[in-house]
Amino acid sequence: MGRYPRAAVERAMKMQEVILRAISKQITWWQAAEIIGMSDRHMRRCREQYERAGFDGLLVGGAAVRARSECRWQPWSRC
Repeated sequence: MGRYPRAAVERAMKMQEVILRAISKQITWWQAAEIIGMSDRHMRRCREQYERAGFDGLLVGGAAVRARSECRWQPWSRC
């Protein structure tokens, strides 16, 4: 996890905590989405990604989006 920015790791840890609370039915899925600040549909997608890939699944999505946006603005990069 050393290659990910600290903020991304902290956000993934928060998402993991909220997802686990929703899985254990301490909170509902729409409450989990409100805590994170996203739609309930996106929250369900994050849950599916977490179930498939674990904690790394929460990290990879944000890194991939960031890499695509950086490539768009820097045509000389090797993306």
